[in-house]
Amino acid sequence: MSLTKEQETAVISPANNKLLVAGPGTGKSETILGFIDYAKDRLHIDPDSIYILTFTRSATADIRKKVNSKYKETSQRPNIFTLHGFALRQVVKNSRTVKSLPKDFVIADDFDERHIIQEDIKRYLSIKHIDDVKDLFYKLAANWENLNADRTGWETTFTRPDFIGIWQEHREIYGYALRSELVYQLKNLLVFEVNPKLDSPMNVLIIDEYQDLNRCDIQVIKELSKREVKLFCAGDDDQSIYGFRYAYPEGIRRFKDDVPDSEQYLFTQCFRCDSNILNFALNVIKQDPNRIPKKIESVTGKPGEVYVLRFDNQNVEASKIAESCNVLLEKGVKASEIIILLRSDRHEIFSSVIIAELSKLGLPIVFKKDFFEVFESSRGRKFIALIKLLLNSDNNLAMRMFLQESKGIGPKTIDNIFGIARTEGKRFNQIVNEYLFNDRQDIKLAQDVTDFLRKIRDKEFVKKMTDLALDESINKIYMLIPELLSEDKKIINRFIEKEEITSLQELVSLVSDTIGQEENDYTGIEAIRIMTMHQAKGLSADAVFVVGIEDEYLPGKGNPDEERRLLYVSLTRARKYLFVTYCTNRLGQQSYSGNIPPNVHTTRRNISRFIKNIPGISIINGSEFHLTIAST
Repeated sequence: MSLTKEQETAVISPANNKLLVAGPGTGKSETILGFIDYAKDRLHIDPDSIYILTFTRSATADIRKKVNSKYKETSQRPNIFTLHGFALRQVVKNSRTVKSLPKDFVIADDFDERHIIQEDIKRYLSIKHIDDVKDLFYKLAANWENLNADRTGWETTFTRPDFIGIWQEHREIYGYALRSELVYQLKNLLVFEVNPKLDSPMNVLIIDEYQDLNRCDIQVIKELSKREVKLFCAGDDDQSIYGFRYAYPEGIRRFKDDVPDSEQYLFTQCFRCDSNILNFALNVIKQDPNRIPKKIESVTGKPGEVYVLRFDNQNVEASKIAESCNVLLEKGVKASEIIILLRSDRHEIFSSVIIAELSKLGLPIVFKKDFFEVFESSRGRKFIALIKLLLNSDNNLAMRMFLQESKGIGPKTIDNIFGIARTEGKRFNQIVNEYLFNDRQDIKLAQDVTDFLRKIRDKEFVKKMTDLALDESINKIYMLIPELLSEDKKIINRFIEKEEITSLQELVSLVSDTIGQEENDYTGIEAIRIMTMHQAKGLSADAVFVVGIEDEYLPGKGNPDEERRLLYVSLTRARKYLFVTYCTNRLGQQSYSGNIPPNVHTTRRNISRFIKNIPGISIINGSEFHLTIAST
């Protein structure tokens, strides 16, 4: 796609620092690719000194796919990372100067954090519920994200100072850093180090989804811009929906004031949404008085269809959604071009009703990505831990995970090793190695585990395992983990083939960086997609159902401004057909959901104020609704 006049203007502008305020479907990705071309060909900037940073993993995967498709030669491709991934590389490269992290640290992945770190803290502090431990780590991350950790003595005012103490001890003994602290550590590195080492020189920094950055992220960008780096940023304050991660929409709104020699460019042409859909969504977001004023018009040349449907309860709602999906499919809309969005789906109480109705009609459905279930199992965790140990025998968390998932090794043994390490000021692995090779008597491991650990500590054995071609290495590792099922091996092999993985390190990195992610990859799946509104960020489809749009959910108990933006993002996923549904009553478990008075579960529900406030809104009785469309 060639650039439009307004996109080209932003690309060739002489300003050193640029912000594209790019609404939904306005060609942000194409403009970024156009700017890369301009930087390489006209400004003669080495591609290796161009960095693209995004906020989410799915956004990184999306822009990498587009870049790789456009630039076949790797030498012509810029560096592409999530902000956390970029921070990791720079912090590791400068690890000797990062005094606040353990020496030779590894990064705790989602497995490690959930199944080792959080469980240990729960036990050591006698906390009853794991959710309370997760909340402590969430608050810890918040102190980094909103820069509260810059305040002297912030630890003493933390909700539970004893948590900070035991976590810091735990981190030192296992030698890890949390993913949530990486950007803060990078910020400190950039602020306090005169000349920190980077992977390669940085001349251009492209930031995608700028509105999703928090205060700490923005500070990192500011520090990088001081090093004669040109900024090319893109985002839309109307689409800032990650408040639970402390996203700071004021950052994009204040860009021109905060960044010297900067210009702002408003994109006005929407190539995605048909006009009725876009206008409906704009009528929602224009209710926010704090947004950057902007004009966006649909240029598809088609009106599009919008239906606001009222139902008595969720059973009728689900039945009509299924019926409408069936009509869409019969008229030629692909199953992969239908998305059903839910505000939330705790315990699957919303999706289960809809799935049941879709299943009655035999419609293809994909509710959630289960590709990684093998890695989330005990045997899968042991498999990944073993590979990590083969790659780095000093990985304390990998050793702990391997022991934890081995038969005959209980929590008392592991706690005993931890306690000895704590008393003697040593790492977890040091104690295990002393037992294996120095006949230490104060711990005892099962003989088969002892023999196995000695085997994988043998450098010759490890070299033979890791020097093989990937498929041969994997097959030999399968033999070392007899718990793996034949189906597990098939899934792992398909994963390696699909992701074009070429090394054990790449396998571990990809699994560790993907497990637990909120963004789902549905590429190549021909089925109706059901997901939460947050998961739909960056996606689009011909037909979108935005379900349960009641005031009890939007805004519900949430911040009205952010909830309004979340609804706007959801509505603008639709290209041709948009269905907005709500119920005046919800039954069973759903009667307890949303922002309702305590002990009252029969309250009549209302359509969201964001929809109700649209002038001339037309609401259809959903029970009498029958979708009629021409064949596509």
